[in-house]
Amino acid sequence: MLVHLLAKVGLIDSSSNAKCKFQPAKTFEEAISRIVSHRLASCSGGAEGNLCPQSLLDTIHNAFLSDELELGHTMSEAVRADALAVEKRDPACETLLEVVLFMKGFASLVIHRAARRAWKPNDGGSGTRFAALLLQSQASSAFGVDIHPAAQIGAGVMFDHASGIVVGETAMIGDGTTILHGVTLGGTGKQNGDRHPKVGKDVLIGAGTKILGNIHIGDRVKIGAGSVVLRAIPSGATAVGAPARIIGFTPTGERPGSNVDTKLADVEPLSGLADSLVGSTITKSTTDTSLSTAATEMQAVSVSEERLESSSSSSDIVESGDSTDGDEADEKKTDIPKKEAMSKKIVLKDSEKDNNEGGEDDEDGGDEDDDKVTDFGTPALVRFAKMSKDDCMCPFSGSFRKYPRAHSEDWISHSKLQTLLIQQGCSDGECVEVYFALLHLLPLCSPARKYGCIPADVFSENFVDIALEKTSLDIATCQALADGDLRALGLSRKASKRFKGLFSTLGQHSTRVLSRISSASDMNESTRKED
Repeated sequence: MLVHLLAKVGLIDSSSNAKCKFQPAKTFEEAISRIVSHRLASCSGGAEGNLCPQSLLDTIHNAFLSDELELGHTMSEAVRADALAVEKRDPACETLLEVVLFMKGFASLVIHRAARRAWKPNDGGSGTRFAALLLQSQASSAFGVDIHPAAQIGAGVMFDHASGIVVGETAMIGDGTTILHGVTLGGTGKQNGDRHPKVGKDVLIGAGTKILGNIHIGDRVKIGAGSVVLRAIPSGATAVGAPARIIGFTPTGERPGSNVDTKLADVEPLSGLADSLVGSTITKSTTDTSLSTAATEMQAVSVSEERLESSSSSSDIVESGDSTDGDEADEKKTDIPKKEAMSKKIVLKDSEKDNNEGGEDDEDGGDEDDDKVTDFGTPALVRFAKMSKDDCMCPFSGSFRKYPRAHSEDWISHSKLQTLLIQQGCSDGECVEVYFALLHLLPLCSPARKYGCIPADVFSENFVDIALEKTSLDIATCQALADGDLRALGLSRKASKRFKGLFSTLGQHSTRVLSRISSASDMNESTRKED
């Protein structure tokens, strides 16, 4: 039986066997075409006669000969990388021959790549477009894997076990990604257009995960089994849960798609050393010496933090994980009577109307003229962009401790940074990428990291480089944001309200930096003159 199978798919010469006369395949591409067409023809509907094996063979082999690129790779390059990826990553697979003969995840990717090259959405519903849909339909029936022909998949991708994987029409999967069974890359409704997830490179997606909507999953992301992802996940993050929450950083240099760490064993804690000391997992790269040093530094700041937190009333504490972030006081339960609590809440709201940098009371109304001019009387270049409040699906929701309002002007929370970047036209995915990269710059012992905030000096010194890499903002805008230059940004009065305190802090830091640079330059000049 095995000799007959190997001969039929062109892997051995059967000319000496009277019962089994097949010519051996001459190339890798021809061998794969024979194997996959034979499997699809024999599996679809349970009988080989349902599809013409020769037609399938010709379709797949012609796709191999095409020079059309899919995420930068020809079909031949991608299929070779896929086969090697499975052999390397799947512990149940011992040889490359097992991959090409028996792994249905590999076979389904080959069929998708052939269907992708036959997909012509504008040919009026005839010809090769129907051939692509037929390949998709038969592969779904035979292997239980449903990939739309228009989806874009990179090279070196592994579908482990593969059963139940669904990839939508506008979805993208980057190079080196591993996807386990039961994963859905789907939409969120019946709207047309770009509506499916975009998965980066070297990503690991655990079994049963559902990623829904036109959201971006960054490079080197780990997503735990059974997660439901509804918001963008930044590069280098580890997320798990329903809805998915970011629990930490993927260790630097790790490639989750290749390592296939489904237990999520190596995760650097999101909020720093404080959480790691009470049970969070520390990445293996963190040495005992660095932990000891960080712990010592943490003790040095813990006393002042405790005094600050204990001295702060409930109205001085803000939730760093929510979208309000310092704009409204945290409404904690107290033992005071209900009427008194209501009166205190009203008083608090009234006081916030006078000192609310967030401009929450103006979001649904206010003077429209304030959205047309800047604080300097010039026409506004950037109008106010309203943000939705209390996004319970935010991947950072509930991840950090509450922080004192005393830091509201020198620390930047996730929601404040997101609101600031949204004013400049950044997408949610770009916002979360910038925030996550800035947060990872903070040491484990940083007090701000415990609260999920970025100190203003860290933002000012690093924002430009990160934003240029992660967003579509130009360098002038990035520099103006880093320096807190309201005039250069051209924000309207309405848009700039919640950021005036922050921009003042950034401006002061920028001035100090320029002053130090100037002093150093003068010192060097005087030294040269003396020499």
